[in-house]
Amino acid sequence: MEQSKHRPKPILEGLRPYPIEGRKTLTVKNRQEIYQRLTKPQRELIEKHKKYKMGSFFLEKQYLKAEEWDFHTLNVDENYNQKLKKYHLYCQCGKPVKYQFVLKSKTTNEKIHLGITHFTDHLGVTPAVASEIKKGLNQVDLALDEILWLKDRRYFFPQDLWQKYLIALHKNERLVHPVPVNLVLTQRVWAFFEVDMPIFVADYLAIIQDIRAIDKAFQKGTKKQAIQNFETFKNHFVQQLQPKSVAKKEYLPETKTLFAQFMQLEEEKIAQVWLELQQLMVQNQEKNKGGDSIA
Repeated sequence: MEQSKHRPKPILEGLRPYPIEGRKTLTVKNRQEIYQRLTKPQRELIEKHKKYKMGSFFLEKQYLKAEEWDFHTLNVDENYNQKLKKYHLYCQCGKPVKYQFVLKSKTTNEKIHLGITHFTDHLGVTPAVASEIKKGLNQVDLALDEILWLKDRRYFFPQDLWQKYLIALHKNERLVHPVPVNLVLTQRVWAFFEVDMPIFVADYLAIIQDIRAIDKAFQKGTKKQAIQNFETFKNHFVQQLQPKSVAKKEYLPETKTLFAQFMQLEEEKIAQVWLELQQLMVQNQEKNKGGDSIA
């Protein structure tokens, strides 16, 4: 009995419930209704992720590799409504569009704004490739449906998990041989923290994986003698996450392609962590039926 008193608590004990079953698919109407309830900074975050995912999609597929044009960005009209004739974006031909593709000339820097039909016409792609591009657009919407679904069900940024993550990172700083930390993940989660949005389930599980890995290493690893206190570390760490004002740069297409390939590896790694954690949680549920928290 005396031993159980001093047994250390599970590192993740006390976390509020967070759905881990994966993304939910919304109807166009649901998506628009939830989007309208978001604050301006929250909408900007969603748009930023849409543009990034679509940009990665085009770089990965290299549709414009042999063209005179580069994919510049994707603009999305979340208020697009054919019934109400409510439009904000237009194709070069004047037709209102939900998705506006912006291409930039490699030689003159001229920009053109095209809807999906004229975009594929402009590229002269086959119907199969045009269909693939449309599917890519749908996949971008589906990927972000998870965040909107969580927001609609009143899930917010998981402050409790973030606090445990910062404590774990502080422990990691004390190790002579610290655990490698996924800074891309940390930056992405911080962006959601700033606008109080729920995070992707895959990111939630990836943070749990990092916390566990650091805790395991901390129990056995050699510690440094001198280390800054937690509050000082926390303030410094958060300061490092703040976006820095830098001059806008243009990168070669080859550089963009390599970056997209790197990000693809990050997504694959997160997907693997997700799969492993789901298997682990099934095992935990079988051992401890009725438990609410992830330990």
